[in-house]
Amino acid sequence: MEMKYLGLEISKLRAELGMSQKELAKNICTQSTISRIEAGEVYPAIDTLLKIALALQVPIEYLIEMLFHKNVLESENLIKDIELHLKEHNYKQVISIINKNKIASDNIWLSFYLEYILHIARYALKILSPEECINSIKNILNSSNQTTIQFRFLHIKINNSIANVYGEIGESHKSLYYYNKILKEHMHKSYSDNKIHETLITVLFNKCKTLYDLNDIEGALETANQGIKKSKETTFIFLAGQFLYYKGQCLEKKTAPFAEIKEVYQQALFIFQFLELPFYIQAIEQNKKQYLV
Repeated sequence: MEMKYLGLEISKLRAELGMSQKELAKNICTQSTISRIEAGEVYPAIDTLLKIALALQVPIEYLIEMLFHKNVLESENLIKDIELHLKEHNYKQVISIINKNKIASDNIWLSFYLEYILHIARYALKILSPEECINSIKNILNSSNQTTIQFRFLHIKINNSIANVYGEIGESHKSLYYYNKILKEHMHKSYSDNKIHETLITVLFNKCKTLYDLNDIEGALETANQGIKKSKETTFIFLAGQFLYYKGQCLEKKTAPFAEIKEVYQQALFIFQFLELPFYIQAIEQNKKQYLV
């Protein structure tokens, strides 16, 4: 952890607000303690850090990130840019952005993240074989400090990617091993960060799809129902639509009553229409039109 970055950022934010160390310390701690925190000599207790964050008008998460790296805002913008291109499958642009970045050298976690994304992008472009991709991202997990790799739940994303690649080369049972490992360790925990819930529900969806592809219809249906419930609880409605689609396919395999299947597909279509997702709307209207009349 880098206390010096936290201290420098607190000092900068305090100066921007025109506050003295004495004014910041009021009702929090002594002025000398603030001085030592800003000098990177001591790490404040979590309740002290919370009060400092409130006084400086920033989220406590922002200050906590300073313990891991500096250039938080620049890093955040870099990650957002990369993730936007990933969603659009623009892997060449992702590689170009990563190769041009100049801030990762000051941020161990960001270096791991960018290395991981680089391998995924190169695999998507068939520059890396599936085996090379799996081995490369496994090495990130094995060679990194556990505290660092768990920041922002990067270890979960990496394990999910390993499972996905195994699934793409037909090793579905290895995929299930990784999906179940992630879900067993994390699904029951109450995280305050919404991003981790989205990641975990995505893992749950990947498990559902894998079970369906393995023709384990009962397992896929159970997972789909669990996913629908979790998606609604955490307001990730798009994922609820995907789970509903797979639930409908499972019910078809089980030769459930027509009316039951129809209701499930109509619920999925309603979600896709509400979210204005033409690709998914078209897919369900073309593939399941007999249930939408």
